[in-house]
Amino acid sequence: MYSYEAVPDAVAQVGELPLPALSAYAELIAFLELTPWEGAPYRDDKPNGNMRTMPFGKRAEGMAVYVIRKIEFHLLSPHMIT
Repeated sequence: MYSYEAVPDAVAQVGELPLPALSAYAELIAFLELTPWEGAPYRDDKPNGNMRTMPFGKRAEGMAVYVIRKIEFHLLSPHMIT
């Protein structure tokens, strides 16, 4: 199992998510604690890179960007896509 640490900017962004998005975000974090490598690579030219992205929400309204470090990942920026 992996663990995560949200950087200060990410904590602020999570605090601004709409209420319905918070449960989807919580589900995302639970999923990433088990399988962080399931996220798409952040850069197409680095498909094996440790910086990843993962949509969240019923219609993928949110996008998380995170970095996998050994046995943990750091959430960089969750935000709503409009």
